[in-house]
Amino acid sequence: MHITLGTAGLSEELALRLSLACGLLAASQIHVELQDWRGGESDMLIVDIDSGHGRLAYEVATRRDLPVMVFPRSGDTITPYTCKLDRDAPAAAIARALQEKLQPSSEPTCDDVQGLLGICIREAGCSQDLLVKRGHIAMILRHAAGRLLTRSVSDLPAAETRLLENTWLCMARPANDPYASEWLVSRSLESFLINACMKHQANLPSLGGKQYRLARWPDLGGVTENEEALRLSALLQRCAWSADALAQSTGIATTHINAFLWATLASGALACADTAASETQQVALPTASSLIQRVARHFGLKLSYSHA
Repeated sequence: MHITLGTAGLSEELALRLSLACGLLAASQIHVELQDWRGGESDMLIVDIDSGHGRLAYEVATRRDLPVMVFPRSGDTITPYTCKLDRDAPAAAIARALQEKLQPSSEPTCDDVQGLLGICIREAGCSQDLLVKRGHIAMILRHAAGRLLTRSVSDLPAAETRLLENTWLCMARPANDPYASEWLVSRSLESFLINACMKHQANLPSLGGKQYRLARWPDLGGVTENEEALRLSALLQRCAWSADALAQSTGIATTHINAFLWATLASGALACADTAASETQQVALPTASSLIQRVARHFGLKLSYSHA
């Protein structure tokens, strides 16, 4: 993506931080050209309302319906600008705000996927038991504990097969559950989601260049033969990666990585990470913790941190 940003009224110090922020966006394949705005063509305008030139440019841009981001006056928390930038923010924070403005749909949501996977993403962090149903399949989603409960072992593969079907229903588990004594099969939510997402990897939206990092180590007890899952967990535990960067570095198929990311996002183990910080962290990858190295050796894996 190539973007032309016009600037108006920026101080030398603000202009420098904006320039550094635009340099950071190159890691996300966003190439920005900065130019002093004199009323010509620009994809977006960045103005400092503290200057007369900036105020004039803001008024002109507003009349033209040109997208504009504003550095407000210090202490101004009242004026309802559509899009504001913190004039004291570091370059990394400015880069993040610019990326959110330029790529507003880059954050995955439950709207990007349907069915049981979408429910899991939407309910990540829920502390109460949820009853999810599709036809004859019924399961208790216990997100806080990272578990799925079913009445039959056969419900698990059936649910995996129907992971993305949009006919799933979700509701709070009834206080007087008539089947309370029948939920005898308990499985790791993460293992279930990893297995299910792998089955549907060709149909999952791409997470592409967005950066992610594990907030906690996933429960891989049900996927012990999936060496790629352990390898990806070790890398994402250490620092933030995008699906594209992981594929380039590890040689694992992009669709496989994408499925793993969706599964751990839906379980709540994975979280979006700061782009600029993750780039710095990736440079330090060769110093991976001895704990992760020992875990990898225990499973007979060799972690590769080299970048093509």
